[in-house]
Amino acid sequence: MIERLYERAYAAKRSDGFRVLVEEVPGSRSVSVGVWVNVGSRDDPEPAPGLAHFIEHLAFKGTKSRDSEAISREIDAVGGHLNAATGKETTFYYADLPAEGISVALDLLSDLVLHPAFEPEKIELERTVVLEEIRGHEDDPEQSAFDRFAAGLWEGGHPLSRPILGASGAITLLKREDIAAHHRSHYRPGRMILVACGAVDHARLFEVADRLFPPDRASDRVEPGRRPPVLRSGREHHDRPTGQTHIYLGLPGPRAADADRLPLEVANAILGDGTGSRLFRAIREDRGLAYAVGSGVTRYTDTGFWLTYAGVAPQATERVIDLIQRELESLPESLKEEEIALAKARLRGSFILGLESNATRAARLGSAALEGREILSPDEVLGRLAAIDREDIARVLERFNRPEMANLATVGPNTAGR
Repeated sequence: MIERLYERAYAAKRSDGFRVLVEEVPGSRSVSVGVWVNVGSRDDPEPAPGLAHFIEHLAFKGTKSRDSEAISREIDAVGGHLNAATGKETTFYYADLPAEGISVALDLLSDLVLHPAFEPEKIELERTVVLEEIRGHEDDPEQSAFDRFAAGLWEGGHPLSRPILGASGAITLLKREDIAAHHRSHYRPGRMILVACGAVDHARLFEVADRLFPPDRASDRVEPGRRPPVLRSGREHHDRPTGQTHIYLGLPGPRAADADRLPLEVANAILGDGTGSRLFRAIREDRGLAYAVGSGVTRYTDTGFWLTYAGVAPQATERVIDLIQRELESLPESLKEEEIALAKARLRGSFILGLESNATRAARLGSAALEGREILSPDEVLGRLAAIDREDIARVLERFNRPEMANLATVGPNTAGR
């Protein structure tokens, strides 16, 4: 059964859970198509952090009918680009290409996600590549600093605390049977969403998708056994011999489907999103204490957090922390209508500009479906944004701007008095 979501956007869902979402974009000559798999780093087995990311890499090393050279050659032949990404809760395989090549992209994507070969020699080669990626990540001060913050963000060593790339020791020990078993358990059509946006015909795509992703009749399908995390409050310093101290202040945030997610985005835009935000002005423009400073909201299916970040000279750490806390404390009582209007205009513009990209449209649909959010038309999103007022922002600030629940982490050189 095909459901019309809004004008030129359609959805279909099979009895096994496999879903297809299509948005036809008049005037477009390209298409973005992707497969979202409901498995990410938080679903890695305890002894094997990084397994989801490793499987994503190995999918491109060859399938049962194609080697890696054939995969590259086929997508190049239609002028397209093929890639993937692993997140905390999803693994995403996608292609951007001229519209006439969509059948090739669909065939490649279905083959990659459903039929990776996991050849032993390819596993060993790619193991080395992933280990180098981990080393490079650990050598990057800002990325490794964030990992240290995230490791202490949730109570009890929750799986969301782990780096997506995993740990070198665990990757070194992974065996082919571990990899194949994890793939077999989680990479089922019933846990996948196929999304296409651009110059595409929805009826034709639904027909092709049903053939390329045959119904999942297995009785041993695995659903994510995810336990909700609990935000950990307190302060911690991680000693690291870097030139800067990285400051992370985490507050509670809404889960992905929470109705308060959009009002909090407006509040966040006022606080720390962009050059007109309060944090940018107070810390960078007025006092010159940081180059990078800002805030953002991260959402998962069952939780979220509101993060403020600044990278500063070690001797300025306490002063900047104080400035961040003062801005958060004063925000609820000092909201100005002009600020609210500017924040909404910024978010509106960013959303509209994103609609110019088929890839952004596809990501919007795919993430909403996997996160359990209502799929709204662009006009509905803009209407809800326009309707947000001072009372809405005050409500979400009371809910999420909770200093007693703050998780403050600093990563950098040890300084006197700490």
